Amino acid sequence: MIKEIKSIPLADFLSQLGHEPTARKGTKLWYKSPLRQEHTPSFKVETTLNCWYDFGLGRGGNIIDLAVEMYRSNDLRYLMRCIADSCPVPSVQTVSSTSFQRQSAPSMEQLEVVPLEHRALVAYLQERGIPAHIAKAKCKEVHYSANGRFYFAVAFENVNGGWELRNRYFKGCRGRKDISYLPWARDGPSTECAVFEGFIDYLSALTLGIISGADAIILNSVVNVNKVMSYLKDYITINCYLDNDTAGRTALTELTAIYGSTVIDRSTLYSEFNDLNNLLVNQSFTKNTLPNENK
Repeated sequence: MIKEIKSIPLADFLSQLGHEPTARKGTKLWYKSPLRQEHTPSFKVETTLNCWYDFGLGRGGNIIDLAVEMYRSNDLRYLMRCIADSCPVPSVQTVSSTSFQRQSAPSMEQLEVVPLEHRALVAYLQERGIPAHIAKAKCKEVHYSANGRFYFAVAFENVNGGWELRNRYFKGCRGRKDISYLPWARDGPSTECAVFEGFIDYLSALTLGIISGADAIILNSVVNVNKVMSYLKDYITINCYLDNDTAGRTALTELTAIYGSTVIDRSTLYSEFNDLNNLLVNQSFTKNTLPNENK
């Protein structure tokens, strides 16, 4: 079982989680680290050895070592299930759906969900262009222990009761990975839905004021695109704000194949950037750094 897990190409695993290389040099792929926020790619995957190294953290290893960092756990059974759920291989998928399905995530203990108030978390979202009032209205804050240490993170709930977790140094999930569905508050059903890869892009759209009145679906990973089909069938317009990378385009193609002209590619709004949040951050940076002509 471990041998099959370790045979999964790291590039495929990262792609399923929404991470695409920014450059390729021979057998080496360079990424912006999936373990922390950074502007200059310093996360390397050596494809021939199927290993990784994060120069910012000074750590590396195989796919299981990466899962230890991403899911904050040393429980091998749990990590293997997480990897298989994201990038299954036949022999692993069978076991994942049987003997592993009732395993919980021991990596995150004493989970406490509270309103988002911590200054460091609010500041992290503000650095990404999200104002405090939007962040606090849509997100929660979680406190948890992992392997004897205590952590806190911004939390965004999915339809399965799981939580997408983010802070400056960590990107992960507590509970089962699934989509998030957010109907717009109104009388009567909406005819329009906006689809995003991650909740940071959803918060960015709210900040930019471009989805007023529309329901929203957050994939929380492009691997979940098949889970949105039953939610989308009654919408007249499906606006897709997916990433400008291979994973985002693949997800768009899958949705278009089923819903045809109902699907509208909105990534042209941020064609110079990888995603909607990159556009928002750039706009915020430009606005804050432009000289004031009235001075």
